[in-house]
Amino acid sequence: MAGTQQSKKRGPRATVLFKSGRGQGRGATSQYVYMLRSVAEKLGFQVKKDATITRKSGKSGGKEVKVRVRGSVGAKHIKVPTPGTNSRGAGTRGVKVKWLSIPVPASANLSDIEKFLATASKKIEKYVTPDGQVIDLNTTAK
Repeated sequence: MAGTQQSKKRGPRATVLFKSGRGQGRGATSQYVYMLRSVAEKLGFQVKKDATITRKSGKSGGKEVKVRVRGSVGAKHIKVPTPGTNSRGAGTRGVKVKWLSIPVPASANLSDIEKFLATASKKIEKYVTPDGQVIDLNTTAK
């Protein structure tokens, strides 16, 4: 019976660059996240249409092959307030804070997440980490 229920579709997805060039030199690779297109557009992230990485194929003698990438495996999620609902006076005006879920790679640390959120064209003031801690970006030491 579990297979008969369909999951609710939430819309098209988009690939967004999380971190470019992990490592140094020739072995450097980029990390991508695969998120809802509506979330990427609301926050102003740049969508990568043809995101590819270079990998060596094992059976063809180490020949390099370009592979399309969707996002990270084992991703965690952070929560970010929707732009316009995160001000202190929003609660007194009756505006409810709505949170958007953004996937991040499992290996991401807080500084990586803050650099990623800085690439958004909309200003993000705070976020909730995967373990539930609220981080205010205005008060963190830079």
